[in-house]
Amino acid sequence: MDYEPKLILQKPRIADDLGRTAAWSRFIHRGAPAYTLVAVAFLVDGQAVVLEPRLAEREVEFDEGPILQTATSALEILGYGTSLRGWSRSSPGTIVFEAPLTSHSKLAAIREFQCRGSAGLG
Repeated sequence: MDYEPKLILQKPRIADDLGRTAAWSRFIHRGAPAYTLVAVAFLVDGQAVVLEPRLAEREVEFDEGPILQTATSALEILGYGTSLRGWSRSSPGTIVFEAPLTSHSKLAAIREFQCRGSAGLG
């Protein structure tokens, strides 16, 4: 993947947001086996960030669809685009992994999503 300075500089914030999103997804989908949330991050129109969430595990033994739907909804609540449709891509994309969070940070993320619209419920 090509080097995109504007996107690379945002990776720590994106990783933190993915960690918060993963905490929410795990709260909603408590019965799912352990997984790692990643996203392909694209810089679009030279400034906005679009994240396409995925699971890092190549082969999963469970339905990942609901987890990815929850992650997509949560990322939209955080202000990210989640689809390249309608955008002019400025970068080929880079993979960002969720940041590890403390238990306190995970609880704060769950509380935040509950207050901001309960992404993934419904």
